[in-house]
Amino acid sequence: MKLFPSLSDDLARWAELQPVFFTGSASTHGCHVNVSPKGLDAHFAVLGPNQCAYIDRTGSGCETISHAYENGRLCLMFMSFGPSPRILRLFCRVTVVEWDQPAFPALVRKVAKGKREAFDGARAVILCDIWQAQTSCGFGVPRVKKGLYSPEGDQDDNGNPGVTKAVEDILREGFRDDEKLTELSVFEQRPNLDNYAANQVQNNKTLSYQIEKNCSSLDGLPGLRAARREAGQRLWVGDLKARIRRIASEGEAVAVGFLLATVFYFVLFWIDARWVSMIML
Repeated sequence: MKLFPSLSDDLARWAELQPVFFTGSASTHGCHVNVSPKGLDAHFAVLGPNQCAYIDRTGSGCETISHAYENGRLCLMFMSFGPSPRILRLFCRVTVVEWDQPAFPALVRKVAKGKREAFDGARAVILCDIWQAQTSCGFGVPRVKKGLYSPEGDQDDNGNPGVTKAVEDILREGFRDDEKLTELSVFEQRPNLDNYAANQVQNNKTLSYQIEKNCSSLDGLPGLRAARREAGQRLWVGDLKARIRRIASEGEAVAVGFLLATVFYFVLFWIDARWVSMIML
């Protein structure tokens, strides 16, 4: 995993070429976490090293828009279905530009880059200010069978020259003869993850890797408990620190709670004072 303060030209071009990406958002206190797939042509564009945008068409829900208005957080995720595995996440602060705002038409044209002038049912442009980009391996993501788009000069996973095959034979790979081909037939599993994991296990390196990589999240939240125990951490200490951080970060809630407690105190004081005065009378 690598973290970057902005998008390089290479990553920007790669992101724009991907056929699908996902948006992830959540309200600050709600129960639902929303993940939405996107991927229509001319709907996403990188506008600069720290800015991108996508056109949001009218749909049956508006979770991303609602979450953006509440806390402005959004993560965009892209993944490779080609021979080279890659996952790219863009951590963003977002602005919603709705269809009735003056800036909307120009933003639509900027995102579409001349491919289209308008999009029926487009309700907003989600303008994303990227504050961090993350790349990681994509070995757990299936890939499109290479023989389908590069039948000549194909190579196997060991770099050996492949054999040109008929399209149906390629699609049949991994399927039984009596199984019906579907749209999923174009995919195959990457062998890298299983091979890498097996090698780690054989060399007794899995636990040390978990200790190095899995003890905490990007935001410093406590992670895999088994790894934390092996690292010598006291779990209750880490959990307590995380809870204190969460409470302290809710400054608005703490302030409102303090204000309500103060009002309640004075109300009780006033009631008590009146009760005493009535008794004295």
